[in-house]
Amino acid sequence: MSFRDNLQHLRATRGMTQEQLAMMVGVSRQSVTKWESERAYPEMDKLLKICQVFDCTIDDLVQGDLTTRAGEPKRAMPQEAGDSIGYEEHCRSHALRLAVSVGLFVGGSGAGMLVGALMQAMAASTNDEASSIAIGVGVLIFVAAGLALLIPTTTGHNAFRREHPYVIDFYSAKERGKNERLRARELAAGISNVLLGAIVAMVLGDSFDNGSWQESLVMSLMMILIAIGVGVIVHAGALWDMTNIEKYNTEALCSLSQKEFESAMEDLDEGERRRMVRERQKSKATGTSCALVMLGATIIALPLLFVTKVYWFWAPWPIGGVACGIIGTWVNRKD
Repeated sequence: MSFRDNLQHLRATRGMTQEQLAMMVGVSRQSVTKWESERAYPEMDKLLKICQVFDCTIDDLVQGDLTTRAGEPKRAMPQEAGDSIGYEEHCRSHALRLAVSVGLFVGGSGAGMLVGALMQAMAASTNDEASSIAIGVGVLIFVAAGLALLIPTTTGHNAFRREHPYVIDFYSAKERGKNERLRARELAAGISNVLLGAIVAMVLGDSFDNGSWQESLVMSLMMILIAIGVGVIVHAGALWDMTNIEKYNTEALCSLSQKEFESAMEDLDEGERRRMVRERQKSKATGTSCALVMLGATIIALPLLFVTKVYWFWAPWPIGGVACGIIGTWVNRKD
C-alpha cells in the first residue's frame, strides 16, 4: 500500500477532516490535499508528527499496509471544528504571563518609590540619595522578574506558532461574543486604573513638599495603579488576539524561518503568496523599528534615573510604547 492509501484510511478511522489533520501536524489543508493526491510528500518532521497522531511507525506508514486497521470510534474527532491542539489553553496562559510581566516592568518604579518613601519616613528625613537608590533597586528587581517571566513566555509562544502555523477557526459567534464582552470589561477596568493613578497624582501630588516621603508615597501609588491598569489592558488585547484566528495564522506563517516560509508558500495561490510576502516584510519592519524605539527609550530613561534622579524617569518607556503602536498602525495601514 502507498503512503496516500494509509493516510486516507487512518484519517477515516478517526473521522478526521483534512483541516483537522493539517492543524495537528502544523501545515495547511492544501498540503494534506497534495499528500493524498501524491503531488507532494511530507518532510521527515511532518511524518513523525503523523505517526504520533495515529500511533504508528514510519515504516508502517510509508511502506506497510495500515488499511486493515479497524476504526477507532472512541478516538474519533468531533464533526465540528474544535481545539484539538490546546490552542485556547496556550493563548490564555500566554495572555496572563504577558500581562503580569508588563505589569512588573511598569510597577517596578512604583515599588521602588514605595520603599524609598518608607525609608524616608522611618528616618524622618528627606534623603534623596537613599530614596533614589531604593527606586533604582526596585526597578531593577522588578525588571529582572519581568524578564524572567517574559522571555520564556515569548519563547514558548514562538515555539507553539512554529509547531502549529495553521489553526482552524473553531470559535462560534457565541464564544466570540462572550470573549468580546470580557475584553470590554477588562479594557474599561484597565483604563479606569490608569486614570485613577493620574487623578491621585494630580489631586495629592501638590499637597506635600517636593522630595518629601509623602510625595514619594503618592507617586508610588500612582505607578502601582498604572501598572495594574496597563497589565489588565495588555491581557484584554491578548484575549482579543486569541479569537482572531486569521491574524494568528498570518503571524505564525510570517514568523517561520525563510526556508519554512518558502516551503509554506508553495501551498498558496499567487495572490495569497504576494500578500504573505508583504505581511512578512511589514512584520520585520515593525519589529525592527519598535526594538530601536524601546532601546532609545531605555537609553534616555536610565540617565534620568541614575544621574538627574527625577521621579518621572519612567516616562520614556510608555512614550516609546505609544510610538510603537503608531508605527504598527502606520506600517499595517491598508495599501
